[in-house]
Amino acid sequence: MAASKKDERGKLGVIRPLGNVECYEFHMLEMGFLGGTIVNCRYTVPASLAAPGLHEHVVAQVEVALARVVLEHPALRLEVTDADTRRPAWVAVDKIDFAHHIRWEDISGEDTSSTVRYGEMLRERIEKLLDEPLVRIAGRPQWRVLLLFKKSAKPFLDIVFVYSHALGDGTSGKIFHQTLLRLLNASASPSTPTCMPPSGEETETETSVPVLTGRVLRIPPTARPLPPPIEKMSRFTLSAKFALSTAWRELRPPGLAPSRSSHAHWAPIRPTPFRTRLRVFDIEPGVLRGILTATRTHKTTVTGLLHALVLVSMAAHIPASDATAFVGATALDLRRHVGAHGPVSDPKRTMANYVSMMGHEYDEDLVCEVREALSSGKHEEDIDGGHGALSPALVGLIWQCAARVRGEIQKRLDQGLKNDVVGLMKLVPDWRAQFRNEASKARPFSFVVTNLGVLDGAGTQPDKDVEENSGGDSPVAEYWTAEHSVFAISTEVCGAAFQVSPITVRGGALCVSCSWQDCVVDVKLGEAIVADLERWLRFLGRS
Repeated sequence: MAASKKDERGKLGVIRPLGNVECYEFHMLEMGFLGGTIVNCRYTVPASLAAPGLHEHVVAQVEVALARVVLEHPALRLEVTDADTRRPAWVAVDKIDFAHHIRWEDISGEDTSSTVRYGEMLRERIEKLLDEPLVRIAGRPQWRVLLLFKKSAKPFLDIVFVYSHALGDGTSGKIFHQTLLRLLNASASPSTPTCMPPSGEETETETSVPVLTGRVLRIPPTARPLPPPIEKMSRFTLSAKFALSTAWRELRPPGLAPSRSSHAHWAPIRPTPFRTRLRVFDIEPGVLRGILTATRTHKTTVTGLLHALVLVSMAAHIPASDATAFVGATALDLRRHVGAHGPVSDPKRTMANYVSMMGHEYDEDLVCEVREALSSGKHEEDIDGGHGALSPALVGLIWQCAARVRGEIQKRLDQGLKNDVVGLMKLVPDWRAQFRNEASKARPFSFVVTNLGVLDGAGTQPDKDVEENSGGDSPVAEYWTAEHSVFAISTEVCGAAFQVSPITVRGGALCVSCSWQDCVVDVKLGEAIVADLERWLRFLGRS
């Protein structure tokens, strides 16, 4: 990728035009219709680096590992040219100054005496970062990393990765952390140096050291090239019926777009003020195991269950005069349908935009049935148990709806890339005009669930799992691990009004973040939905 070449426009360094999904995301960001995407992970520092006096060694090891991540993923080495045109292009950078991308923050002075207080401090940081502009500056790719640390007896790092959705989808954020964890443990191997060798030799193996001069990473000419966009790697087939009906529904002028009862009229599209509200809660591992058992019993998934719970909560809190039906959406990872192609040997380990979306309609009859069950059944908070009790009738509806959503998702996945909306994106000549058009229509989706699934936080060294301590007593972990993760997405002006973003570190808690646009969704409504989700997940996990 680092090798410069001239494209048909004669610009030095241009790699290729942005793909369809990349262009869609980029123009949303440029118009102020979208903010950043964040995946955070909490890393446990190895025992050998745990002493407060070794913090500088931790900094050195982490930044070397981050440099290796940048070399492994071409998406992190890009800037954009022709940004004010219909089809911008990617340009390779030849160096990255970590001073502009990586910031360490000592939170030792913060009041983090309890898990709740620490969680609120982290939530505030993430909420603020979501809306901080990813300003385009020459030579600086649109991503950054915030590292929160506290010098203590049991040191850990919260590594907050913030990036432009044009560089990669939500799964790309998870891939970033899985790559970082693997490379941290490669660099933690006793045989691996953590500083630049005197010879300055550069290689790209996991046990080599990238070319870091101070905090500046030089990109070698042999760096891995940028993969082609998904539409160049896979074949999207479209039936005439799907293409005509979907294109007409999505691309027609506002004056010809009829109002539908399922549209989110209760949350009209407003480009300003652009401010993301974020709330986060955890479901502890024991309760999560109960939820997973229940979803398997009822032939559904956590994604399907979250759909059902958001639907019930919205039906409870949004008056029937404002909403008689709803449409939810699910983000779909298309990597399962993408094969190895050119520089992409494994799509599941590649940072890119391999994502699509599908909708789920909850019609007037279903919403009416939910509201009747809400009004006639016992669903108020159980004060003694500390969780919301749901009536048997409502529980039955929840599982019925959750199973239906899971079935719809499976049917969609079984179709592969046939009749996928990504295949229609080529019909949009100018996304800027399209977004202005959409901003004058009714909002189609009331909510979206984007589930990143499970992140493997177990860190193992290449040659062994534990080191014995010097006294020969209990084994001491000598590798990095990830113990908790938060996935958060910003407001999307023309997108779903309410966003649910779960992620789990294997063996740990289920972390659910919920976000919405301030002044579009009332904060009391947003917090009521969040409270319902947390209470009801606990109730179903313990039932």
